[in-house]
Amino acid sequence: MSARRIFFDTNVLVYVHDETAIFHPESATLLNLVLEVNNIQGVIGEQNLVELYRIITNKSAMTGKPLSPNDAKNLIKQTYLSGYFEIVYPTINSINETLDLAVKINAVSARIFDVRLASLVLSARVDYFATYNIKDFQGINGISPLIPREILVAVNDSSQTL
Repeated sequence: MSARRIFFDTNVLVYVHDETAIFHPESATLLNLVLEVNNIQGVIGEQNLVELYRIITNKSAMTGKPLSPNDAKNLIKQTYLSGYFEIVYPTINSINETLDLAVKINAVSARIFDVRLASLVLSARVDYFATYNIKDFQGINGISPLIPREILVAVNDSSQTL
């Protein structure tokens, strides 16, 4: 059986590390599946790592408890760059797909970042895309975003039927 692949949006990663967040428990459980279950592969875009660093070092975003640059670097290296996650990088093809998709859905301004991430998700050929920003990806063919709770239920249901 091949590993089930879960692409994590930045907001899910932030909730994993913000223990005061309402979505922390289910986000952390989803991360733990990647770290502890052999047939679950985590996938993230390099863009997600840069965004995660920006947020977890920001005092306003982290309820006054941001990480230092060194702590943020260590957390990212130990958790996301240690082999549990596949990191997806933009290519010429994904940039062309991003631009084509942006035109197709009439994306303007900062929406391009969601479109760029969508093109990475599509290129990664994942089973699940975990995000709390479902609306940002609606209308993009081939993307079926789910919140972590929904993925946890789906993964649990599929493991019971095997």
